[in-house]
Order: sequence, then C-alpha cells, then structure tokens
Amino acid sequence: MSARAVTLWFIDLDDPVSFLRTEPANDVGAAQALAGALFGDRVLVPVEDTDLASAAAVRGPHIYAGHYGGLAVLSCSLFATTEPSMLTRTIASIRPSAAATLLHTDPERSLGVFARWENGTLKRAFAAEPITIIEDEGVPYPFERPFWAGDRPLRYAEGVAPEPMALPFHPQEIAEQSNREWLGFRFTRPLADTDFDPTRIPVTTFAIHPADYVPGDEDRGHQPGPGATGAEGAEGAEGAEGADGRTEDTTGNESPEEGQPPRRRGRIARYFGF
Repeated sequence: MSARAVTLWFIDLDDPVSFLRTEPANDVGAAQALAGALFGDRVLVPVEDTDLASAAAVRGPHIYAGHYGGLAVLSCSLFATTEPSMLTRTIASIRPSAAATLLHTDPERSLGVFARWENGTLKRAFAAEPITIIEDEGVPYPFERPFWAGDRPLRYAEGVAPEPMALPFHPQEIAEQSNREWLGFRFTRPLADTDFDPTRIPVTTFAIHPADYVPGDEDRGHQPGPGATGAEGAEGAEGAEGADGRTEDTTGNESPEEGQPPRRRGRIARYFGF
C-alpha cells in the first residue's frame, strides 16, 4: 500500500542526495529553532528522537524536525495542503533557502501533492486525486514526462472499469517521484535499490505549548512516539492548510442492509497503489 507522508525540505546544497547518504546527525537545537520559526512565541519541547519515515506518516499535534546544516526538514499536519502555492510566504518566512520542496501523499484519498520553490519563487506545484487536478502551476519537470505520456498508468482493482476522465498516472506516484528526484528516496515500499531508506534520516519530535508554558520534569519523561494522536496542527501558520480529515469507504462493495442503498466502492478499493 502507498505510504502517507507530509514533508517540507529546505535545501542549500548542490547535491542533497549524496549528502543524505552520508547519514548526517540531527542538530536538535537547530531543528528546534527551525520548527520554532513556524510557531512564533509558542514553546517547543523536544520529547523523542525518531526517524523521518515514522514522523512523515503521522496525523497529530506534534511537529517533527531535522537539521543537517545545509539541509533541513519539517513534518507537520500544517503542510498537508492541496494548494501548495498558498504556502509560498510561509515557507520563505521559516528559512530562506536556495530551494524548498513539499511532499504530501494520502492513500485514503489517492492524493498526491508536490511543489518546489527556488530562492523563494514557486517553480512548480501540482496536487491531484485520480480524476481531479486540484492545482497545476509552473512548468513540468523532465521526470514528469513518462507520467503524462501514459507510461505509468493507473492500476484498477479487478472488475473496476477505468475512469474515462482519470489521469494517466497515480497522483501519489508522481509526487513520490519528485521526492526521489530531489532527495534520493520515496516513502512507499518496496524501495528501489537506488533509494535511500528514510528510516535512516533522524528527526526529533517536538510538543507545541502556549507561550507561557514552562517545561518541567514531566516533559523529559514524556515519550509519545511517532504514532501519538490528538488535535491536528497549531495556530498561527499564515496560509497553511491543515489536513481535512476526510476518509473514504475502503471496504469495497458490500451487501447492503435491507432498505439501504448499496455502498460505493472506496478509493482504496478502486485504485491500486504502485
């Protein structure tokens, strides 16, 4: 099954792919400052070290950050947007960088979103579900060509007729390919032999508290883990759109109860992953 992921990378290196393969350590203090730039006067408290693959899949109240000098990453529900172009000013305010890249994939919606900014200018933004393009800004990158040419078609469940208006590719696959091109990996397994494993990218979990919060001993003992749940996001990120929390029927076509209309096949059942 395709992976859920929400990541925002800040890139100030000529070759971030090779750099990640050196497995750089996370500078927790710098990661905290980076995450703090998103939340103004909120108090961010580090609660756990984890990995990017675990963090990127989470819907929850925390922010995850990794800082590796010329390369840095944030993962937070605030970036689970279908209109990445609206994040341009927010991203520039967090860390002005030579490049910034966004990835958002959601298997429940068969949604794929990716974007790239260079020196604060949006170069490409794309967001789509299989039959709906939500945002399509900028000139497509060369890696997109096989997708638009129909060389990577959508796969349908057995017995499901192809959607006549569907895109010629899975939106999540093109989104993850952008991450592979720019950072050397994707989240969906199995990984290719050439993919770096995102479980080897260290990040820190930060709890977000009000401005007057004073960290205590209980914070140092709090270990929520990457699967913690709670209210999504936080206030005060200009232009950021949170995840809409929408879910789909994933049970397929079931026999309806007497007097009830038949249930529609959900998107997970209609569209295979990749």
